[in-house]
Amino acid sequence: MNDKKSLSIWAYLNEIEYCLEKTDDASLERARRLVRVTREILEERRKGDFEEGFLNDNND
Repeated sequence: MNDKKSLSIWAYLNEIEYCLEKTDDASLERARRLVRVTREILEERRKGDFEEGFLNDNND
């Protein structure tokens, strides 16, 4: 795994942890969405935020 992909994954994991510290439905839904995005990055179906080509990928 390259450094930029790793940095992206760590950023998502930190955000997931932050969301899980809260108990409101919006934060929990955001955490679920971030888990899906992180899986897509690991499976190379999506570019991470810090990877080359991120802006050209179909990220939401």
